[in-house]
Amino acid sequence: MATEKVIPITGNENRHVHAEDNGQVDNETVHISKSAGHQVTWFSQKKAIIAFSSQDGSPFTEATFHVPPGGSVSSGPPKATAEAEKPYKYSVIGEKGVNDPTVIIHS
Repeated sequence: MATEKVIPITGNENRHVHAEDNGQVDNETVHISKSAGHQVTWFSQKKAIIAFSSQDGSPFTEATFHVPPGGSVSSGPPKATAEAEKPYKYSVIGEKGVNDPTVIIHS
């Protein structure tokens, strides 16, 4: 299991998450700030699907993101209606497995 990297919630930089073909990621919990306009960018060497399909829905405009092989996809900023301090579970679906990390939105 990957360990959580603690990244300060400052600046305008995107949060990067690298997905493996078994669904594992290098950052199990990503913290982003609405006010700073943070986004999550997912990278993968193999094709991966990022799906916010829990009852909590997606904190972003889209609920599903398709990462092409050797590519990346960004979430866009959080929706205005995304709840602060709430964890949003999502699934990373790789060719060889699935993992369920978390995005936490901060004000």
